[in-house]
Amino acid sequence: MQIEILVGLIGFSGAVVGAGGALLGGWLQQRHQVAVAQEQQEAARAGLLEERGRAAGEKALSELYALRRHLKDCELRPVPEERQPWRGIARGFIDEAELAVMLMPNAAEVQSRITDAAGLITETLVIGREEARQMTDREHVQHVHRCLVGTLEAIGALSAFMRGDPLPEPGRLLSRYIAQNPRIARSS
Repeated sequence: MQIEILVGLIGFSGAVVGAGGALLGGWLQQRHQVAVAQEQQEAARAGLLEERGRAAGEKALSELYALRRHLKDCELRPVPEERQPWRGIARGFIDEAELAVMLMPNAAEVQSRITDAAGLITETLVIGREEARQMTDREHVQHVHRCLVGTLEAIGALSAFMRGDPLPEPGRLLSRYIAQNPRIARSS
C-alpha cells in the first residue's frame, strides 16, 4: 500500500475515533446534567414537602393551643356567652388540628397519636343537649378536664415530633382510651 493511502487511512481512523470520543463525551455529559437536574428537582420537591409539612404542623399546633384556651374559658359554669355552645366550638378546633396533621408527610406515628387524642376529646364532646343541661358542675369540670388532657397529649406529641424528638409515652387517660378503643392498624 502506498504511504499516502496509509497516512490517509490513519488520519481517517483518528478522525472517526475523535468524533466517536466527542459524541461519547457529549452523551456522558448530557446524562450527568440530566442526573444533576433530577437531583435538584428531588431536593426542591423534598424541601417544598418539608415546608408544607411544617406549615401544616404549625397550623395544627395553633388550633390545639386555641382549643386549650377555649377549654380553659369553659372550665367553670356558667360558660361565657361567647363560648356557647362550647362543645361545638371545641369540636371545630380539634377537627381543624386533626386535618392539618393529616397533611403532614412522613408523620404516621404522630398522626396516629393525634387521632387517638382527638378521639378522646370528641368522645367527651359528643353528648346530648339535655344530658349536658343535667350535668352537675363537677361532671362539667370533669368533661372539660378530659378534653384538656387530650389536648395537652396532642400538643406534647406534635411538639416533640416537630422538634425531632421521640414522641412521649401516652398519659394514663389516653392509654386507657386507646386500650378501650383499639384500631385495626395502630402505628404507635
